[in-house]
Order: sequence, then C-alpha cells, then structure tokens
Amino acid sequence: LPYLWQANAADHDARSFDVVSIRFDGSWEPLTYTPGQWTMSRAGNGCVMTGRGMDDARVQMQHCMNVTVTGEDGVDTLSMVVAPIGNHAAEPGFVPNVRFVRLGERSLYTAIVLPSESSGYAHADRLPVLMKPYGGPGFQQVVESQSFYWDAQWWADQGYIVVIADGRGTTGRGPKWDRAIYESMKAVTLEDQIAAVHALPGILSELRAEQADSETAVTIPEPDLERVAIIGWSYGGFLSALAVLEAPDVFAAACAGAPPTDWTLYDTHYTERYLGLDPVVYERNGIIAGAPNLKRPLMLIHGFADDNVTIAHSLRLSQALMAAGRKHTFLPLTGITHMTNDETVAENLLILQRDFLADALRKM
Repeated sequence: LPYLWQANAADHDARSFDVVSIRFDGSWEPLTYTPGQWTMSRAGNGCVMTGRGMDDARVQMQHCMNVTVTGEDGVDTLSMVVAPIGNHAAEPGFVPNVRFVRLGERSLYTAIVLPSESSGYAHADRLPVLMKPYGGPGFQQVVESQSFYWDAQWWADQGYIVVIADGRGTTGRGPKWDRAIYESMKAVTLEDQIAAVHALPGILSELRAEQADSETAVTIPEPDLERVAIIGWSYGGFLSALAVLEAPDVFAAACAGAPPTDWTLYDTHYTERYLGLDPVVYERNGIIAGAPNLKRPLMLIHGFADDNVTIAHSLRLSQALMAAGRKHTFLPLTGITHMTNDETVAENLLILQRDFLADALRKM
C-alpha cells in the first residue's frame, strides 16, 4: 500500500468513504489518502475527485487527467496530472467539538458532540443528553465529514451532550449488519439507541480520564440520564416517536420530524425489502397502535408538501393519540417538503424544538 494511506489505515473504517482503483489483474490502489467522505466521477481520460473530511469545512475538489508524454527515445509514458479546483464557499466559522467512540456490546459507531469552548456550558459538570439519530437503513450519520456535525454543535451549545449513534441496519458494516433489521426494524433500531444511552456514562468516563493530562478548556460532563431527549427526521423521526412511546423510562421527550408511522403507507420498494409481504409484520413495525402508551412530551412536525413520507403518517398518529386522550404537540408546515427547504422555517424550527425540549426537561 502507498505509505501515505498505510500510515493512517486504522482511521479508514466505516466512517470513511474512500475511493480505490481496482485493476483488471486484481491489484488495487487507494486514490484518496486521508479519511473522509470521498466520491469520484470519471469520463474519458479524466476524473473529478470530490469530498470533505474533519480537517476542513469546505468541499475539496481535484481534477485528474491521464496524459501521455512521448520521450526523446520515442517511448510513451502515461502519467496523471492533478489540479485542485478552487472552492470559495463560505465557512461556518467554527470546528465541531466531536469525539468518535464505539458504544456498547455491538461497538456502535458513535459521534459525541460536546459544547464548544465559547459556549456557556463549556464547563458544566452535568448535562442532559440529546440523542440525534437517523438510525435507519441505507444511510450513515457517523462519518468523517465536518458538515455532518454543524447543527449538532448548535444543539450542544444549547446545553446538551449530543449523541449520534449508527445502529444495526445503517450502512458500512457489511451484509449481516444490514440484514439484522429484516422484519424487525422497530425493535432492533430502538434497542440500539437504548444501548447507546446506557453505554454513555462509561465511555464519557473513559474520555474524561484520557483528557485529564491535556490542556483542553472544555469539560467532559456527566450525562444526566434522567433527562434524555431524542430528535430526528424521517426514519430518525420514526425512532424519536417510537422512543417515547415504547421506552419512556429511557427517553423523557421527543421531537419527531416527518416520521413514517405506518409502513403500509410508505413506498413498496422500500418496505418490501426490509419488511417483506406479511401484513402482520407491517402492523408489528408500525407505531400507530402504541399511541395509548404515550406518557412523555412529543412534538410531531410534518410538511404538507411532503411527497416522500406524506403528512398522512403524522395525521394518523395524531388522530390515534387524540382518540386515546394523549396530550401531544403537532406542528404542520405549509409548503414544506420532506426536507425543510426554507431558511426562515428551518431556523425557527430549531428554536421551537429547543424551547419545547427545554420546557419538557425542566418539568422533570
């Protein structure tokens, strides 16, 4: 292996999306040398490498071109010319305070985001926990890319230990890991988020011991496991609503954005891959029937223009909660699709969730 890649090979784990050239004879060579989230587009004799890591906020781009040079002896030599492509995008002006760890018996890839040095909570001895998962199939949140933790840093600076854990079903750990959720998405993915919460005190204690001799100005606080909130969008919204419905002893409050609450309402190409065809499996993995169990504060958020997870999902859960006499908050968003595509709405949505969770945890 090239020495540049070999020197930090241990860091190229499931968090790093590397680009590798595999030749017809079976030999291979890495084309990216530092851990990060890298992709490549190729056409003709050239390619464009794009990606970002934890060391730079901006996307890095390189144009690579194979060039044939004929020497004085008439022999053609093929070489690659690499030229950086300038990026003048604005930067956020801060570096997220992220610690990567492996949590629990399944060694979940996890990012822990702590308050920044400029935050009023930088020296807090004890803070509530905010679980911030996606947690569903086909996606990773714990990756070597700064941009994945910008909003998590904002949440940490509101006075939380933010925990992002990739459980079973998320990508990057092989077919067995992917298939562990088959017909049991609800139970398996919630179990892993609960396991992450339970493992948190131990791993923070280890980080605290490692930091004892360092000069960092930020304290690693104790987690207040009596005040654990959870937020998420899409599958993360499903997990958030599920958490307060079925694990109220662990999760004290939740904000669930665009949650798929009834899998019979979702795309068949997705659901049949993970849930098969048995209607009993769909009923078991939905959360509508659990509405009477709600004991914790829950905010449902959904856009009326969502054409991925339609608003019928949240309406159906809200209707079931009303029928059961369970208090909840429902925030419908006019003109908003599956992702919040309006800057003002996105900003105010963060503030509304912050205040909702702060009020819920304050009453405990």
